[in-house]
Amino acid sequence: MNYTLKDIAVSLAQKQQHFVNSLTEESPILDNMRFEPSSHGLWNAYEEVSKIDGAGFVDINQPLPEMAVNSDLKKIDLSILGGEIFLPEDKGAIIGVAEYFSKKMPVLLKHAGQVAEKKIIYDNFIPYALQNGKAASAGGSENCYSMVAVRFVEGEVTGLYSAKNIQTDGLLDVKNINGGALYKNANGVLGYGVRLKGYIGVQLANPDAVSAIVNIAADHVPTAAQIDDMLVEAKATPASTFIFCHPKVLSMLNQYKGNVLQATSGDWNVNRSFMAWNGIRFVTSYNFENGAESAVNVA
Repeated sequence: MNYTLKDIAVSLAQKQQHFVNSLTEESPILDNMRFEPSSHGLWNAYEEVSKIDGAGFVDINQPLPEMAVNSDLKKIDLSILGGEIFLPEDKGAIIGVAEYFSKKMPVLLKHAGQVAEKKIIYDNFIPYALQNGKAASAGGSENCYSMVAVRFVEGEVTGLYSAKNIQTDGLLDVKNINGGALYKNANGVLGYGVRLKGYIGVQLANPDAVSAIVNIAADHVPTAAQIDDMLVEAKATPASTFIFCHPKVLSMLNQYKGNVLQATSGDWNVNRSFMAWNGIRFVTSYNFENGAESAVNVA
């Protein structure tokens, strides 16, 4: 199975582990996502299965049925996660250039992780569930939340990283601008700069692995049947599926304690996972909108 970002960082330099720890510190979905290398560096080619003619039973001495897998070849580009930070010369003389960037980098990485996670939630997981008819509405019309079930499937539903770049720069490449020497920024101010860059993406190529409930509100809590149906739509399994949501959504489900909402075992070793629904673990994140989602029309 593919690995988390921390699993990948362990095989790299100690600095990479530090970078990834900062990146995922307040981004628990990104922390628990599975990742695999892209096929061609900055883009990934993959097959999306459209039809399977599989094995079947036949009588003795009868010919076996012909098996075939029809698929479409598709391509997805990775995105750049990064930015630049500038330190004016005079400020650097007082604080110290190395000390300044050392203190600022963890904060910037933490924010980058939050930005990336929010994009994954609202530009990838939820739209994918909606477009494939795998989303249900809890009935709220304003101040809404959502929850999404994701079953990670190798080669189909996974995060992506550039294997080509990781060999030379690691998951996150941090370099001094102008070789660490003074330069003028766009405003003509002399100073020092550092740029951060990483290449990651999300591949969604199995409509039976991502489902959601939208339009959740305090007075429109998902029913137990809706949550069960969401997990069925994603073909959820305890080994590979998570339910992602805002902490307030999990609080709304407290009414189901003692029935299907269970405390998790500590030896599952899943970060920020507090409870499970019939064995499928919750991971809560503040990178979901806090009751600020607009109501969504569900077909």
